[in-house]
Formats: sequence, C-alpha cells, structure tokens
Amino acid sequence: MSGDSVNETIAALVDLQAIDDEISEYKHQRDELAGNLDRLAQLLSRMGEELDDKRDRLAEATRFYDEKRIDLEADGDRMNNAKKKLGTVTRTKEYAAMQRELDNLRKKYSDDEAELKRLVTAIEEYKAAIAAEEGKLAELREEFEREQAANADRLGELDRTIAAIDEKKVTVIGKLKPKSLLGRYKRLLERREGKAVVPVVGGGCQGCRMLLPPQQYIIVQRGEKLETCPSCQRFLYYSAELAAQLVSGT
Repeated sequence: MSGDSVNETIAALVDLQAIDDEISEYKHQRDELAGNLDRLAQLLSRMGEELDDKRDRLAEATRFYDEKRIDLEADGDRMNNAKKKLGTVTRTKEYAAMQRELDNLRKKYSDDEAELKRLVTAIEEYKAAIAAEEGKLAELREEFEREQAANADRLGELDRTIAAIDEKKVTVIGKLKPKSLLGRYKRLLERREGKAVVPVVGGGCQGCRMLLPPQQYIIVQRGEKLETCPSCQRFLYYSAELAAQLVSGT
C-alpha cells in the first residue's frame, strides 16, 4: 500500500470514528428521552397495579362486612328468640341452660359488632387511600402524556438527524483499503465501547493509555502504515494538533 493510500485510509478511519462519535451523542440524547418516558410508563404501571390491589382489598373487606352484618342480624334474632324462650322456662336446670345459651349469644353478638366497627374503619381507610392514589395516578398520567407529546417531535428529529449523519459514512467507507477494514472497525467499535480509532499522544494509546514501543510510535507519527495498539487492538493515528495541545497544556 502506497504512502498516499495509507494516509487516505487512516484519514478515512478517523473520519468514520468522528461520524460514529457524533451519531453516538445523538443516540445518547434519544435514548435518554426514551428512557425517561419508559421510566414514567413503568411507574404508571406499578401505581396502577398497587391501586388495583387496594381496590381488591376494599372489595374483600366490603364482602366480609356484608357477611358479618348478616351474621349480626341473625345473632340478634337468635338472641331475641332466646330471651322469649327464657321467659317461658320454669325449671331451674333448663333455665340455667337457656341463660348460658343467651350469654353465649350476647358475647358473639358483641364480638361481631366490634368486628363490624373494625371493618368500617378499614373500609374508610381503604377508600381514603384509593382516592389519594387515584389523584396521584391521574397527575402522573397527565405528566406522562405531556412528556410524551413534548418528546415525540424531538425523538423524531433525533432519528432523522442520526439517519442523515449515518449517510455520510457511504463516501468515507469507499476510501477504506482494503475493504475488510470495515469489518475490523465495526468489531472494534462494538468491543471497545464505541472507540475503534484513537490518537497516540505522548507516545501512548489514548484508548487504553498503554505506552507504545518507541519504534511503533515513530511509525504511527510518520503514517507509514496502519498500526493497531498491541494492548487494545484499536487503530492508531497521530495528531500534531493534539500533541501541541498536550505541550501547551490546553
């Protein structure tokens, strides 16, 4: 490969990395917006599930209350019947038995009455909690719909921007020689956190910070051939501008 061809390939790789860096930045913005919407949607779903659970508990408490109320009415009838029967009993032994039965009915009636009061309190608490949750859920749903509407245009704009930038690759990829470099570039991009092409500054790879062997550093500086880092395998290039910035401390 001639010197000009090597320089063109290195420049194409640098340009390709710059394009992918730009795409990565826009994708990050897009994913952040989409992620915020997704988190709001998940929160809405969880709150909806919790609200449904409270409604189920209210329904269960209400059913139990209705059952206990029927039991209490039945206990009241049995107690009234026992009182009437007690008034007709003349034998002492039978009277004592009836009195014990009446006492048991009174105790059960009292227990059921207390249970009904507890259920009424629980039902009121469930209703209050459900009303509060419904209010929060309605507010969150409105917020989600506002965010969704506000971000829909921005997400579409970001997708179009990403597609437009991606189109720039066609010309750049045409300058890669040999063509197999593109496959290597893509694999590195995936394995090396989006950085397949990095500069060498101060004799070190800016991808993994490893110092290069002196002879390899010289080759990279001269652009004699395409070099890769012995440690991270990224493609390397030399930038006089970055070297100057390092010297000046800017």
